[in-house]
Amino acid sequence: MNLPETTDMARLKLQFESNSDFVMEQKQLLDQEVVFCYFRPFVNLAHTNQLLSWMESSPINDWLQQISLLNGQLNTTYDMQMSSLLEGNLVIYLLENPIRNFVIKPVPSTIKRTINVPQNENVIESSFGAFNEDLDTNMALIREELRSPLLTMNSLMMGTKQPKRTTLAYLSDSVNHKLLSSLMKKLEANKVKEFSHLQEIIKVLGEGNFSLISPCLTSERPAEAADHLKNGRVILFIEGLPYAFVMPVIITDLWCVNSDRNFPKITMITIRMLRIMGMFIALVLPALYVSLVSVNPEVLRIQLALSVAQSREGVPYSALLEVLFMLIVLEMLIEASIRLPKSIGPSITTVGGIILGQAVVSAKLVSNLFIIVLAASALANFTLNGVQNALFIRISKYVLLVFSAIFGVLGTIGGIIWLSIYMASITTFEVAYVNVNVKEGPQDG
Repeated sequence: MNLPETTDMARLKLQFESNSDFVMEQKQLLDQEVVFCYFRPFVNLAHTNQLLSWMESSPINDWLQQISLLNGQLNTTYDMQMSSLLEGNLVIYLLENPIRNFVIKPVPSTIKRTINVPQNENVIESSFGAFNEDLDTNMALIREELRSPLLTMNSLMMGTKQPKRTTLAYLSDSVNHKLLSSLMKKLEANKVKEFSHLQEIIKVLGEGNFSLISPCLTSERPAEAADHLKNGRVILFIEGLPYAFVMPVIITDLWCVNSDRNFPKITMITIRMLRIMGMFIALVLPALYVSLVSVNPEVLRIQLALSVAQSREGVPYSALLEVLFMLIVLEMLIEASIRLPKSIGPSITTVGGIILGQAVVSAKLVSNLFIIVLAASALANFTLNGVQNALFIRISKYVLLVFSAIFGVLGTIGGIIWLSIYMASITTFEVAYVNVNVKEGPQDG
């Protein structure tokens, strides 16, 4: 169809004419010739026409009032028209009317994912809802968890090529105001920058990209995010990402989960102590094995030293190579279990791990004792809270491994001291990492 075109219509047509889902069609509305412009996947046109049909009974002079009742925008600029189209709105051009164009929010097509259970976080004694890719849904889920007038959400558009709605959520009575001010200034100063993943977010917020410790946690669970808000933290939502970024990170995030409070206090303390033990076992056990087997066997009692030596009989290379070889194989098994389909991933990696472990021991490539050390270290690593925290410990243990291979037990102790100093030197968004409290006021239990 040949449409009489305004300048803005011609520019939109030129911009999107190669897109098969872009629609530009002429219609009659209030005895006026109008042109609808929209993207087909975003708009339920039948229901939108019903929404507009009530305008037919009103005279032309009432259009301004009717458009305002539909939350429409009159005589928008070309840039606003284009961004509105990309957000799923409907742009209507009036060809013979002083009101040249207006933008309204149509009845949308159902393209949003329904609220589901968390895919990457197991829920124990807590609510099962999870965030999804729709920003408004995520904001509503937080509002459901925290029905408080103190809950504040500040939204802004980030990026120019691919603008994304971004929302900072916080509780005004408990938030660390220095943290909030710092984040708001950085976001305002970098509004033109694009971000769609964690590395770009860290860069925009001015944090180092090469730190072993991630400056923010990710959470799929509204209940967990709400608890973080109560503890003075700030939540960042980004349109299109099905989780919340929690800032800042502190050391207690390694072993504290807010849903632990749903257990009796003695049970909660026991579970958290178990996680702390798991952190030390995952970090220190492989390094301690190397230092005691290859550098300082005299530290062991004679019976234990002889037992260890017997278990390594026939192994053709040093303890360091033995440990590195099996740890790298274990890391590959973990990655394989993540990438494989869920229906077969756990079975294949479990069977593969058993067969591989039995085969390397039979071939005398590693000792029986180290298989026990390896299994204990791997299990301990997964007691920690959050993927980012588990990765930090997984990487740090290799640093301790090198120290132990060179200096023995003293190297293991030195590595722990170095790691402690490193963690003490880290600040995330001007909050010290070695900290138990983000709030500016007192915090309970």
